[in-house]
Amino acid sequence: MSRAIKVLWSVAALVVLGAGAYYYWGVVQAKPALAGTVLQNPVPVTGLKLVDTAGHEVDLADDFAGSVTLVFFGYTRCPDVCPLTMARLTRAYEILGAPAGLKVVMVSVDPGHDTPEVMAEYLSRYHPDFVGLTGTNSQVAEAARAFFVGYVGSGATVAHTDVVGVLDRRGALRYIYGQDVVVKLGDDIPELLREL
Repeated sequence: MSRAIKVLWSVAALVVLGAGAYYYWGVVQAKPALAGTVLQNPVPVTGLKLVDTAGHEVDLADDFAGSVTLVFFGYTRCPDVCPLTMARLTRAYEILGAPAGLKVVMVSVDPGHDTPEVMAEYLSRYHPDFVGLTGTNSQVAEAARAFFVGYVGSGATVAHTDVVGVLDRRGALRYIYGQDVVVKLGDDIPELLREL
């Protein structure tokens, strides 16, 4: 084999290796930046007992272990942010084809009104897979604190923190999506399912 052919083969090998390295480090290894706020120290939320739409007691983290869980605190008589957030979650869930390993949960911050029956009827407007949780005032308050959610008021006027928390498969709060970025949550769900 002539020297020129050896040089050409060497150059071709270097080009192929360089392209492979670029693809691996630039495409395979690069994780897309998620829109939500990452919690550097994930918060375990086990031990939070609430009541589902069938009237059964559930543990917010333990009963959904094995799934990435999106948790939104709202109430059924909310005139604005709650229906908008639930519609966004519904759209993302449906566009992705109701992905396996993903749960969407709404926890009521108006447990005096939002009985299991009321929650079931409300969530039926969005998606049959969605889970509604309520409970006593103290149960809801404890769950809200674990998710850094505040709320005040009663009846048709409850002011509340309007974020979506993301639990990993072990029941730890890992990301928080505020209303300014919750619209991007649908784009982030595939990566969240891979990462968490």
